[in-house]
Amino acid sequence: MKKFCVIGHPISHSKSPQLHEVGFVEMEIDASFEAIDVVPDRLGEWVRKEFRPNFQGAAVTIPHKEAIREYLDFETEAATATGAVNTLFWVEDKLGGTNTDIIGALRAVSTEINPEGKGVLVLGAGGAARAAIFGLKSAGADICVWNRTFDKAQKLADAFEVLAVKDLNKVDPEKIDLVMNLTSVGLKTRESILPSDFWKSHHVAFDAVYEPLETQFLFDASNAGARIITGDNMLIFQALEQFKIWHDIELESEVMGKAFFND
Repeated sequence: MKKFCVIGHPISHSKSPQLHEVGFVEMEIDASFEAIDVVPDRLGEWVRKEFRPNFQGAAVTIPHKEAIREYLDFETEAATATGAVNTLFWVEDKLGGTNTDIIGALRAVSTEINPEGKGVLVLGAGGAARAAIFGLKSAGADICVWNRTFDKAQKLADAFEVLAVKDLNKVDPEKIDLVMNLTSVGLKTRESILPSDFWKSHHVAFDAVYEPLETQFLFDASNAGARIITGDNMLIFQALEQFKIWHDIELESEVMGKAFFND
């Protein structure tokens, strides 16, 4: 039996096991998938003593996406560009890392809008924002980025040659087509970074938060007539890419989509 896992700290909230296990059943793959809590100061030891001899692949989540890079034999261009790894895989006896959040974000956005030539406002400057900006810029979007700490937004903007925004009040909503919340604001709370009167009917709103699925951010956008993309989409699409990397199989999104809602 092949063994896969997701590592993080904490990790009990992860939906990765249920997403991948339903794929194993669907495609009749003899494999297991477990969630493993790895404390940061044991990460290197865990990779050497636990992962390398026992596992065929792993998903990586907070807080290990950057630190894990030190323990790999190689990484993909996507991982280097974003400075983060969320997927471990083998090429013969070499351990590699990549970032499937890029494809996850791009495929999620593409369910509602073609980003080429569109104005995009990215909220946040963490790993998810880096992945989204990398993917969207490759797709030809016109991007501006905002973060509560402006220096982080500026650093990110400089890295990807996009515009950093210091004051959200000075952003013209008419020039924006897609707004992406890639912060944790709205996670299990009823708050939004943007005021409700920001939204226009031509907007598409994307929120990476999926607890709850209908965040205040998306509620306000929908009320204004905007189209919305819920957080489960990015999670599922990035997991589908992991599944393809590990098993060389293109799994239908509906398979993991149903599993997302089965607790």
